[in-house]
Amino acid sequence: MNVEQEVSGTMKRFSRKFGFSISTLLPVLLLSTHTPVTEAQDADPSIYSCKQCVKYTGWRGILDFGLGWVSGDSARFGDYRGLDEQGFYAAIDGDLHFRNLQGRYFDLYADNLGYASRELDMQGGNTGQYELRFGYQEIPRYLGYGTQTPFLGVGSDSLTLPANWVKANTTVGMSALESSLAAAQLKTKRKILDAGATWNFLSNWSYRIDYQQQKKEGTRTLGAGLYYSNSTILPAPIDFTTDLFDMGLTWSTQRAQVELGFTSSKFDNGNSSLTWQNPFSSLPDLYNFRAALEPGNKAHQFSLSGAFAITPMIRLSGRAAIGRLTQNDAFLPYTINPLYSDLPLPRESLNGKLDTSTYNFAGKLFAKLSRNFSFTARGKWDERDNKTPVDIYTPVVTDLVPTAPRYNTPYSYKRQKYSADVSYRAHRVIRLSAGGRQENLDRTLQSVERTKETTWWGELKVNPTAQVQTRLLAESSNRDISDYLQIDNGGPPDNPLMRKFNMADRDRDRYLVEVDYMPTEALGINLNYFYAKSKYGESPIGLQKSTDQSVTVNVNYAVGTKVNVYAFVTRDDINADILNSIGGSTPPWSGDTRDDITTVGFGLSSVINEKSSIGFDFVSADSKGKISVQTTADEPPFEPLKTDLINAKLHYDREINEHWGYKLYLEFEKYRSQDWAIDGLGVNGINSVLTMGEQSPEYNIWYARIQASYRF
Repeated sequence: MNVEQEVSGTMKRFSRKFGFSISTLLPVLLLSTHTPVTEAQDADPSIYSCKQCVKYTGWRGILDFGLGWVSGDSARFGDYRGLDEQGFYAAIDGDLHFRNLQGRYFDLYADNLGYASRELDMQGGNTGQYELRFGYQEIPRYLGYGTQTPFLGVGSDSLTLPANWVKANTTVGMSALESSLAAAQLKTKRKILDAGATWNFLSNWSYRIDYQQQKKEGTRTLGAGLYYSNSTILPAPIDFTTDLFDMGLTWSTQRAQVELGFTSSKFDNGNSSLTWQNPFSSLPDLYNFRAALEPGNKAHQFSLSGAFAITPMIRLSGRAAIGRLTQNDAFLPYTINPLYSDLPLPRESLNGKLDTSTYNFAGKLFAKLSRNFSFTARGKWDERDNKTPVDIYTPVVTDLVPTAPRYNTPYSYKRQKYSADVSYRAHRVIRLSAGGRQENLDRTLQSVERTKETTWWGELKVNPTAQVQTRLLAESSNRDISDYLQIDNGGPPDNPLMRKFNMADRDRDRYLVEVDYMPTEALGINLNYFYAKSKYGESPIGLQKSTDQSVTVNVNYAVGTKVNVYAFVTRDDINADILNSIGGSTPPWSGDTRDDITTVGFGLSSVINEKSSIGFDFVSADSKGKISVQTTADEPPFEPLKTDLINAKLHYDREINEHWGYKLYLEFEKYRSQDWAIDGLGVNGINSVLTMGEQSPEYNIWYARIQASYRF
């Protein structure tokens, strides 16, 4: 084998998967000696005809290190960024790469190592033979702003009240509430560990295996309380662990590819329940409450997929899969209330079992019937068979009211999807496409046993000149349902005229217009218009209609060869109308929502000279949501929901010499929001509900970063 054959093949850039490097010795294991960076001109010059072949040998990389500074505290600004507190942060990023002419390679990517949103990824191996992958990532989330609680033990599965707590029938009478409040930030952190490997063997075979563990810890809200009396918003614990395993054995040739796969997942919750003391006045039997939390579960699936080129003009692909989901955590007693401690459970655990199967036979059949005419067909059959045992249960609602005994309802479904479309080039500047889709869904133990949705669409692409490209799309769909049934699931019965929007008759039309115009080589203009309207004409009570409309204009302009300027504006309007009624004999009331979102942005990037570049980006997004309800009482509409965001970024990069440079970055973000459902209420703004006093976020934050940059 010559040098060109050894270094050719696909040099896949590392797909930035979530993960953590569990071995810092990976470069040593892969590479027996350190090789200095050298250009590859000592090799056969023919390798430069291969765009994916290595152009250098040895080590290369860049390390950016310095400080970041945040001007203030804001959980909303820190969401995903990990920069929620005022102060300085270590700003460390970098890439490290190795190549040699024997095909060995190593890549390392590091982002935000000094932040709570850090990420580290590695891959290495020998091109065409094997690859090893490792990585780690942390994702911070902040779920509530300005939240407080009087409960002690936040983050655990047992919440208690202070010793001096004074119970009352309403929040106004809780005299020790104000002095007992303490900040309780609602936040989570997801840690993702990933490892994988790919091994190519023989001439046509490869084996891939990947493992990922996700740990999510923190707090979130949970609402519960006394039936028809009062309620409490609690800081519930999050302690989730999810293990994911994926493998595949692949055989491939120039005309065919087949893969046998296996996927497995396991979810564990470190807390099976949450127990808390009742802050309201009550009988001794209701001094404590308990709620079950998410149970653990497992899922396993085997799959077989493949693709085959029958001829150069006809291609067929498909997939079949079969799996099982199980949930078998031990049941808690019906209630913590000693009055009903003798209620027997029908079994020790649910023994939940759900079998799944997916068949994509002829998942995609593509046939090019002539030079200008092609045909594509797709089919999918999806079945979920719920084999959970059925028993009689007697739930105790909010630890107070036993309900009438009832059976659990393990519903199942079967779904079939079919589609076909044709494409025809009528002229060198005109392409026509059209097609149809059919989806049938059969459910058990649901309000609707069968739905059928048929969609027809047509598309026209016209490119009258080299400077103009247009696309027009029209689509119409109709969903028909079988008889709407009243399902007895143990809860209050629905209004007999009510229709759930996802199971209701629906007519939907959708239109799309796209125009790309380049009057000069330096100027590009794009116009995009989208409109969709849905009508629920057979729903006496429920969603009546909805519309979704969006307009976007993009402009790009290149000033010479060193400056690029862009600007865009987008307007989104989302509207919905609903009818409802408290009971069958009461007059219906109507409600409508109107959401308007306007986004404007512009920016530029410029190469000042061969060693310096600068860039600026600005975006402003304003949204307003209006909710109005019309009843016989003629109430005024709710206050509008508002969100205003302004974000501006400036960055400057400078090379000092062959190895050293520096980077400057400055960002400003202003955020304002308004939500009538929470603003100004505090923890006791509702007499019968003790909340956590969440408020709409509002802040002005500056974020600056300076980094030295070292290249080698």
